[in-house]
Amino acid sequence: MSKKLLPYEVLLVASKLDAVGLARLPYLLHNAGCRVTLLSPPGLIVNRSRFVARHIPTSIKAEASVLHLKEVLSAQTQPFAQVIIGDEPTLVALAEHHGEAWLDGWFPVDHRSDAVETILSKHAFYHKMVSAGLYMPYSKLCQGWIEVEEAVKCAGYPVMLKSSHGFAGDAVRKICESSELAPVYAELVPNDEPLLVQQFCEGVLGGTDVLFDHGVPVCWQSSYKPECWPTPESPSSARTMMHHPDIEHIISEVGRITGFHGFAAVDWIQETSSDRICMLEMNPRPTPTYHLDRHSGVSFSYSFNQLLSGQRTITPPQPVSQPAPLIKMFPQGLYLAIDNRDLRGFILCWRDAPWYDPLVLCVYLRRLLPYFLPQNWRDNLKSCRRWIRRVLGMKVKSGVQ
Repeated sequence: MSKKLLPYEVLLVASKLDAVGLARLPYLLHNAGCRVTLLSPPGLIVNRSRFVARHIPTSIKAEASVLHLKEVLSAQTQPFAQVIIGDEPTLVALAEHHGEAWLDGWFPVDHRSDAVETILSKHAFYHKMVSAGLYMPYSKLCQGWIEVEEAVKCAGYPVMLKSSHGFAGDAVRKICESSELAPVYAELVPNDEPLLVQQFCEGVLGGTDVLFDHGVPVCWQSSYKPECWPTPESPSSARTMMHHPDIEHIISEVGRITGFHGFAAVDWIQETSSDRICMLEMNPRPTPTYHLDRHSGVSFSYSFNQLLSGQRTITPPQPVSQPAPLIKMFPQGLYLAIDNRDLRGFILCWRDAPWYDPLVLCVYLRRLLPYFLPQNWRDNLKSCRRWIRRVLGMKVKSGVQ
């Protein structure tokens, strides 16, 4: 990174969803020459980053947080160079205000267009991408149990079920046999909401991190997801960098259709039978793997600085020789290593630790510690914490300092 980067004021917004990867974003923004203001509820990991210049505490309730954001933006004498929405819950709450003038100039897509629904709804995204000729697995939007049963029969087992809105794998389930269908259906659509039934593709799961400049991909990297935790549909705990000729066309079409501006990602599967990239969905927010750009030959920090300065510099990733090394992610990979009693994997995870941000690292470790303990020790630890808080509360009330 050049030492002559222009300084920019950037606002990062987060909700009560304590996304692991979001805590690394202030470091990336700092390296891009940005002064980071964080609007978030208390208690998040990202709050501890030493690369956050100013923290504005806000409500854990999404709508209250959005109204607070509106106040912050109106009170700012000098507009922020960029407003980054760090998670889907905040983005969904903001979308309720689409069409309002205060969203102009910083919302990641044109909030007066159907692009809002395209980036937030798996169903709308599927139809837009298929209409554009992109390769996606057979899917059908179903309303009610009867339609779901019929669609599953057409797709065949195994099959994927996806509710319209979700994040971090919480709205996606893989069904391998008919006995699993009814309970999973009841879990995903308790209020009889629409459900997407999607044919399962056999292949290697992967994702592409992208920085878009008003719909144009200016920097990106792709990687396989060979390990996920705690389920195969959960966020990845390890990555392997890769390169495929189809990806540039895919992300270019996603950008053209949505007009997205900022950090996002696309999930896909590389089919075993055809070697084609089959696109699955879009994540319209920063993902946990931008810091892996040192393995892909790009710099998201530099590209973001260029974006803010109005210079569109497109930097595609360098070709990756295969087999590429397995990158164990911190702290996600630690949990998987503990579950599998994998000492080597546990040690490798520490290569990815954020040593440059000590307080963030300490919070990760504090949250990891109870995972080592047996259940009875965890219960005892929770009891001790409640007792200490109760005692401290009594002292405060009685005036004891």
